[in-house]
Amino acid sequence: MNGPETYSWEITYTRFDGTSRVDHGGGQFGSPEEVTGRICRTFVEVGTALFDITCDDVTEQHYHDVLDARVEDRPDPGQPFEHLGAVILDHEGAERMSLTARLVYRSVTEAAVEEYREQLEEWERRDTERRARRAKAAADAGRPSIQPLDPRLRSLISNLQVEADTVREEIFTPDHCREQLALAENTVAAAMAAQNAAEAGGNVAEAAHARAYIQRWRPRITRWASMLELTTEAYMDAAAVDAEAERLANIPPSPV
Repeated sequence: MNGPETYSWEITYTRFDGTSRVDHGGGQFGSPEEVTGRICRTFVEVGTALFDITCDDVTEQHYHDVLDARVEDRPDPGQPFEHLGAVILDHEGAERMSLTARLVYRSVTEAAVEEYREQLEEWERRDTERRARRAKAAADAGRPSIQPLDPRLRSLISNLQVEADTVREEIFTPDHCREQLALAENTVAAAMAAQNAAEAGGNVAEAAHARAYIQRWRPRITRWASMLELTTEAYMDAAAVDAEAERLANIPPSPV
């Protein structure tokens, strides 16, 4: 992508030990920016929007990582970065704007931990109810039992079926993860649209309200996307166990 209406950017994340990593990207004025989703028309708009969201992403992710650690009685994770810098370049590679800041991380209170723990318990309660409904539906329908050709393998095959069911019962269902991920993505998209509309109309208070929604919900997209990935892997593992049970069931009896 090049031309006078295009731009590129570099974001440098500097750790406390002085090491760093650099992310690159770019876009075109008048089109939604790839990271922020905002439609920007100046280098200043690109830089401020990108810098604001990037800083929030780092600090909010750390905030929720600390919440997870405390709920699970693990040590608090370290703060990942000390400084963050951004440079906005024009289509010829000339620097047009730069920003840098020392990141300020939110402290996690006991009240926040308790609220988060209650949310997790509520999610678990809902998922338990969902699993119970699914189990009842499966029982009412009558789960087909595998009849092995070799009766001596019946116990092994039964154990494999129990193992597969156990894997699936240990986690959220993929459908539940997809529902929560879609909810988070739709909420962020709606909030970003509301922020753009508010800023275009000069409504500062409404824009700030929408921005707060984005900051709260964006980390949930990351969490539920990770949960969906893990859940999908677990269900694939369970399917592999089921497949092994079916393979064994089709082994003819060996001569005695």
